Order: sequence, then structure tokens, then C-alpha cells
Amino acid sequence: KQKTAYEIMPSLVGSEMCVRDSSKLSSNILRLTKLENQKTVGKKTRFSLDEQIRKILLVLEPEWSKKKIDLDIDLEDIMYVGSEELMAQIWQNIINNAIKFTPEGGKISVKLFRNEKNISAEIWDNGPSIAPDVKAKIFDKFYQGDRSRATEGNGLGLALVKRIIELSEGSIEVENDMKKGGVCFRISLPYLIEDMM
Repeated sequence: KQKTAYEIMPSLVGSEMCVRDSSKLSSNILRLTKLENQKTVGKKTRFSLDEQIRKILLVLEPEWSKKKIDLDIDLEDIMYVGSEELMAQIWQNIINNAIKFTPEGGKISVKLFRNEKNISAEIWDNGPSIAPDVKAKIFDKFYQGDRSRATEGNGLGLALVKRIIELSEGSIEVENDMKKGGVCFRISLPYLIEDMM
């Protein structure tokens, strides 16, 4: 018996999703492999970090708006010299994961500030906390836990983020917020005044 278009459609959609997921995984593997072999971030330009974060929040607006998430944004005006493309991947991954794990009607806080030596970013959400065993492996390649926050679900998002930050001579840590609840990702990047002028 010949199948109708309606009967065929679910299998086509499933196949398309499988191919798309496989393609994203391959792309992320290639990207991470390339970054692992790099010694520097590559081409550097001078750009506004706060403006970059605002643009990414705007791009992700349909996602956080759909979940009625309350955003608390506090961004200092900061010029930075580095890879604009790679930096964008950091904010895209972490903010996207925050949206993914924040409950309906929840809260996300995005802060950016600096002192004489460092630029700091804190991205907090009031989703579930991270178990100690997951926290220990959260930046490992292909690792996924209940709270892995791995973009696209393949366990590579945070591994990419960590490698980009390492190449930028910065650091990243994740903590359960004992006061407010939820989880906070803290990123520190070197602030060289001569580079920012």
C-alpha cells in the first residue's frame, strides 16, 4: 500500500533533524579540533564587548521572550582587543544554555565590568543547581549531565567556550549560587590598557 504524504512527513522530519544534528556535531568537532591546535586566537580587532553581548541577547530574544524570562542586564562600556568571532561564540553558548535551563517566568542576570587588570562577566540564571560530579566534568569534550548546558546537545559547547577563553589568556568557572540559588558562570579576561586605547 502506498503511503500518503501525511504518513511520510514524520519520517522525513525525523531524518532531516538527524542529518541537521549530525551536521552540527561535525561542525563543532572540526571547530574544536582547529582551536585545540591553535596557539593564539588569530586575527584580533578592537570592538565593544558590551555591544556584542547586547546584540546576542537581541538575537536570542525569541527564546527568552517565549519563556517570559526576566532579564537583568548591567554592562559597562568596555572596548576589547581580541577575536570578535570567537568571543561571540562564548556569549552565544553560555546565554543560550542559561535560557535553556531557566524555568518559565525565571530570571537571568548578565553583568560585565572591569578593574585595572581584568574584565569580568557573570551570567547567572535561577535554573537547577549543578551536581558536584557534573560540575567537575562540565567543560570536558562530549560530556553531558543533567546540567551539562551543552549547546545543541552534543557536549561540545562548553568545551569550545573553555578553549576560546584559554587562547584569550582568561579563565572560566561555574558555581552554584548559595544565596540566590541557580548557577553562575564567571569569565575573566585580561585587561591591557594599552590595547584598549
